[in-house]
Amino acid sequence: MTDFLYARPSIIEGIGRNVDLFGVLNTYNVSKDGHEADTKARRNDIETLRKDYQTAYEEIINGNKS
Repeated sequence: MTDFLYARPSIIEGIGRNVDLFGVLNTYNVSKDGHEADTKARRNDIETLRKDYQTAYEEIINGNKS
């Protein structure tokens, strides 16, 4: 997922951004250190690849019906 490092805002935060003149509502997912951030990103990459491979496998087995 390309938005892994960014926290997903709520509806209220989205409305609040309209009046956020100084950008104080910008938040990011944080990690203790670079190693932890890399580990989280690597897990996310592996999970995304697993899902892609599963989808491709199912299309091959079941035929591409789209």
